[in-house]
Amino acid sequence: MNRQLPGRLGVALAAVATAVLGLAVSVVSSGPSSAQDSSTTLLAEGGSFELNLMDKLQADSTSVIAPLAPGFFDANVDTARDDFASGLADYAVSEFPLTTAQAATAAQNHRTFAYVPFAASAVAIGAVVECSNDQTFTSHTLCEDLQLTVVQLAKIFTYGITQWNDPSLSQVSGGGPAQVTDVSKTISPQNEIDPSASNYALASMFVNDPTAKVVWDAFLKTNKVTDDTPTDKWPTGRGGSGGDLTLANSLVQVNETTGLPQTNPSLWGQGSVAPLPADWLGPPRNILTSDPTTNMTVAIQNAAGKYVLPTVDATTAAVNDATFDSSTNLVTFNSDASDAAAYPIDVMSYLIVPTSGLSAAKATALASFIKWVLGPTGQADVKSLGDAPVTTAMVNAGMKVADEVSTQTSQTSTPTTTTTTTTTTTPSAVTTGATGSGSSTDLGSSGSGATGSSTGTSPTLAYTGGLPAPLIVAGSGLLMVGALLRRAMRRRITCRGSEP
Repeated sequence: MNRQLPGRLGVALAAVATAVLGLAVSVVSSGPSSAQDSSTTLLAEGGSFELNLMDKLQADSTSVIAPLAPGFFDANVDTARDDFASGLADYAVSEFPLTTAQAATAAQNHRTFAYVPFAASAVAIGAVVECSNDQTFTSHTLCEDLQLTVVQLAKIFTYGITQWNDPSLSQVSGGGPAQVTDVSKTISPQNEIDPSASNYALASMFVNDPTAKVVWDAFLKTNKVTDDTPTDKWPTGRGGSGGDLTLANSLVQVNETTGLPQTNPSLWGQGSVAPLPADWLGPPRNILTSDPTTNMTVAIQNAAGKYVLPTVDATTAAVNDATFDSSTNLVTFNSDASDAAAYPIDVMSYLIVPTSGLSAAKATALASFIKWVLGPTGQADVKSLGDAPVTTAMVNAGMKVADEVSTQTSQTSTPTTTTTTTTTTTPSAVTTGATGSGSSTDLGSSGSGATGSSTGTSPTLAYTGGLPAPLIVAGSGLLMVGALLRRAMRRRITCRGSEP
């Protein structure tokens, strides 16, 4: 099969969809401004960071948002925020606040918004390192109690340490050297080429540790990057395409037909090391287990000098140490040298929700979903996927946002002048390194609903009567098919570059 065909088909469908939507908009513009949204799906967009958790939350809350149906589209975290700002998504799932430009786009589309923190995730470091080859190829051949300092982790991801039996890793396996087999001894760091909170989390931790920063800055210089401000993209521009699924499969491949993992460790990504959000660690791969002979995650040294695994309790400790800004609902994870229990690489995920612009049906459904997610059942789902629930203060703030969402107005008879104030804030994907929290000037604007305001409330595509609806549905469907085809093609291709 021609490898370019799905991509070309996707482009063609997108072009057709654009034409269809263009016709719909031209019809809409001539009609009355009063309108009602007839869509039956409460559509969310996000990246793959919380994909598994969102699948569970949406599956368990179908009765909560009925008669609307839930929908989650794994675009990527940057595209998701773009689409939320433009009104293409009803709400977004993001580890970052909107940028200044995205907040401005939202204001132009008469969309005010607010943040709802709902789950904290550890960014785990998965590793497949075999220390015993008993010829049975069971999972009980893995090196036990792998542990790394922040500096060692920085050197591994910048190719400064390339062997698991390197002398500098003399205490990597429970305080002793790793007696690695030949097939596992070469370290193969994996990273995501797509925008990712894991990319940002690692970069933040390296920048905030003085010794690791030297290693990281040298790596950036080699790759002709002069600014070490953390971003959600890996600085080399190379890596695996396909989101967190690609990274998870680089450790333990899962059969697409059966949904079961390869049980033969010789077929795993031996020597590989990859950052993964907590909700990718469980079944079917079971990358994090309570059995040290089957556990494939690395304990990372925190600011208190303790090696900590990415468990729910360790992430909860980090959440309790974090700073919550009640004016924006954004969370900053802080280094706390006195807290030996806290895991050092943590990310907060948010629902970015509109406080104006939704139809009454969608506003009611979304408000119910927010309250359910922050309630006992939703937060139990959060814990079941390996994430940590949010604090009482965060829950209370989210409930207030839900009330704002439920009482919003979907349209006005005449659009009014929009004024939006955006404030640069510390991004939500801030991690705790050795010396404090990191920030990014590119990922940091909180918008209306948090620190700004917008008086216009007209939907982006207002319409009346029966004609535009099928056009918009058809156009949206074609856009989705085209995007899915391009995404499916992209995820089949892994772009790997050699180390510098």
